[in-house]
Amino acid sequence: MNKVISISLMLMLMLMLMLMLMLMLSACSSDDVETANFGSDYYKSDYQLVNATNLELDFYMANSELDGDERDPFKDKYKVAHITKEEGTKQIRHEHNAERKVNFYVHAPYANKAGYRETHKVKRDRHYQWLAWMSGEALSHSLFEKYESNREGYIRVRLFATDTALQANNSGQTLALTIGKVSEFISVDQCNGGLQVNGMPINLCDTSFGRSYLLVVGDEGRISLALQ
Repeated sequence: MNKVISISLMLMLMLMLMLMLMLMLSACSSDDVETANFGSDYYKSDYQLVNATNLELDFYMANSELDGDERDPFKDKYKVAHITKEEGTKQIRHEHNAERKVNFYVHAPYANKAGYRETHKVKRDRHYQWLAWMSGEALSHSLFEKYESNREGYIRVRLFATDTALQANNSGQTLALTIGKVSEFISVDQCNGGLQVNGMPINLCDTSFGRSYLLVVGDEGRISLALQ
């Protein structure tokens, strides 16, 4: 009798172990596993998310699957931030897979605008700026590395153009801007009028001398400013 009970208990334990194993395998499907780094911080990078539009935006990031296939980033579990125009920026930290790409997606949930998606291969332990901006009536976004270029006695800015045919003038020095591209840093020594875009003075008097900024501009002048 005791032998029969022992065998039954063993069978029950084996069945429970099999069920637990099946649950673990289903939880670790390629669709659910975002990374294969096993808790390591080695492949994490910092991102400054910038909303340079007049819309409320949702930002999504989805790592490519472990076999390299891209995921559809437009799912709630991949949403990393919601940013209003008034908030402007948010800082996040994201872990990616080694030698794999990340799908970036920006969506305006309360506006009749198509979302915009891009895929980038990012590097570990970097600081990135993820900028959402308007290209005419279309929502767009760009990703580039974020870094400081502070210089005592100057407001340091690098400019991002959202329109074509934009030209910056800084104390007599002319700089042609390219839409969708960020310029090198320039030194501004007057906060109001020292820098002009297409002849329009850019007011930077809410900045601090000795600090550096990302300045987003369009055909009507300043759009957004983010501290580096």
